[in-house]
Amino acid sequence: MKKITLIFTILTLIMSVSNAQLSGIDLAKKVAAAYGVDNFKNAKMMNFTFNAKRDTTVNSRSWNWNIADNIVTMTTKKETITYKRDTIQSAAMKSVDQKFINDQYWLIFPYHLVWDYGFTLTTKEKMLSPIAKKEMTVLTVQYNKQVGYTPGDAYDLYLDNNFMISEWTYRKGGAEMPTLSTTWQDMIQAKGLIIATNHQTIDGKFSIYFNGVTVK
Repeated sequence: MKKITLIFTILTLIMSVSNAQLSGIDLAKKVAAAYGVDNFKNAKMMNFTFNAKRDTTVNSRSWNWNIADNIVTMTTKKETITYKRDTIQSAAMKSVDQKFINDQYWLIFPYHLVWDYGFTLTTKEKMLSPIAKKEMTVLTVQYNKQVGYTPGDAYDLYLDNNFMISEWTYRKGGAEMPTLSTTWQDMIQAKGLIIATNHQTIDGKFSIYFNGVTVK
């Protein structure tokens, strides 16, 4: 009887873990779908300007992303650099590509919930959001220590009832304390893609915002 009980307990735990993981995966798919990920297959070219504003200082860089050919062009006040993402070799090109990935994540992070690999997903209900102070469902994305340019990073997505991100918290290296929390606001639609163009901290002193967003 003890052996049977033990086996039943182990099976129950395994099923619980699987269900929790499925719940995270299902929620991630719903978030990506809410932002129009299924329409991304029709996108051949994307242009956008990434702006980081701290107080009155703004740093900007513009991107042309040839999605079909995997070619990226970065334009700043100082330089214009074009490279092919699948043939990166030099440290200089890796540095540019790291900027592209950073800026693109801010632009279309919801799609990475179904594109990326090497992360775990967990969910929590009725968690107080850091900015609006409202109870929301939280989907946490924890990247593995071996993945990407900034391995181990974690993102807490605070979701509304329509599976849209109201706010998020970035935790560098998976730290327990938040590194940065911002809003997700000022939505636009471009060729079926839903994009948040403005992300602000609670005090408004720092923001990430986009302009010149086009999709062809």
